[in-house]
Amino acid sequence: MSAAVRSVQFIDNYFPVIDGVTETVHEYATHMNAPVVCPAMTAHYQETYQFPYKLLPSRTFRIPASRYSCAFPDLDGKLASLIAAEAPQIFHVHSPSLLGSYAVRLGKKQKIPVVATFHSKYYDAILAFTKSRAISKTMTDRIVKLYEQCDAVWACSEETGETMRSYGFSKPYSVMPNGTDVSVPENTEELKAQAAARFQIPGDKHVLLFVGQQIWYKNQRLILDAFRLLCDAGNDYFLIMVGTGKDEKDIARYAASLGLTEAQVRFTGQVRDRDLLRGIYLNADLLFFPSVFDNAPLVLREAAVLGVPTLATEGSNAAGAIRKNVNGFTAAATPKDMSNEIHRIFAEEDVRGIGRCARETIPLSWEKLIPIVQEQYQAVIAQYAQDRKTTP
Repeated sequence: MSAAVRSVQFIDNYFPVIDGVTETVHEYATHMNAPVVCPAMTAHYQETYQFPYKLLPSRTFRIPASRYSCAFPDLDGKLASLIAAEAPQIFHVHSPSLLGSYAVRLGKKQKIPVVATFHSKYYDAILAFTKSRAISKTMTDRIVKLYEQCDAVWACSEETGETMRSYGFSKPYSVMPNGTDVSVPENTEELKAQAAARFQIPGDKHVLLFVGQQIWYKNQRLILDAFRLLCDAGNDYFLIMVGTGKDEKDIARYAASLGLTEAQVRFTGQVRDRDLLRGIYLNADLLFFPSVFDNAPLVLREAAVLGVPTLATEGSNAAGAIRKNVNGFTAAATPKDMSNEIHRIFAEEDVRGIGRCARETIPLSWEKLIPIVQEQYQAVIAQYAQDRKTTP
């Protein structure tokens, strides 16, 4: 077997902000022992998170009243030399902001190829923040230009590639899916019982689960409106909302405004303990994930590993891995359609059997994926070397 390609991973937001991109970079770095260039964390977080790989933190400014920070690598006189000291063969960009553009410029300067993964619906995220279509279009155009400067571009799913095309990206790209931790602990019953006790999860109701950032554009309003309809029809359902985010207080207030109580909805906040999160999944009958923002959500794959099928929005990128009524479910993005589909699922479908099919067909282990990543790294490096020979 050939030696592993020495990569450096670049991401503009990292722990303690946890989302699918953060998890992907963490797994890449863990399995390849690759350093991560990211915003500097405070000493508190350095102590909280123990990483098995090297962090190369950029000079960073905290965004007031936010969990987020903004890296300014061009103001960091030491960062380029720290990166060069790792003797990298390839840079991998996972976000198209300041550290992403820095990686592209540094790659050209140090003659190192750059691969970038298109992870997110950037236009939607920018629009949710700025409320301006003009600003969102301008910033998305800049993101596309950044990707077009890279030596290779990957999309995390076929649907994500279509989104990238809709933004105006015209160059070739490859699909590189995200991996998942496919290990199933032996003590599942113990983990299930611990989570049930911790969050008072009833054992006599159909348990619906959402896992993700508590941000309105993840479609939490649809989740709560549909759940209100379910509760109006009977007392058979319980909803767990896992995660934190800038809108979590507003989302909880909206749930209360619908008359939903703690006997019906449980907001857990962020769950960092992986075993405790597994226990929550094990208590769930259905992952309710109607987000139209996410491209290839890791939570769908995490749920599938533990035999929990997903209900996603029909036609959404998140639903790309789902074959309806085979390994998951889809419905139109209205409260009535979602609530009707949930009623139908539990009345007509073998939910556990479909969960087993989800486990067999959806997750791809990191152990299987990383060799594919390494192979593609080698191909990008070889093509880069060939192009340099033929370019005057």
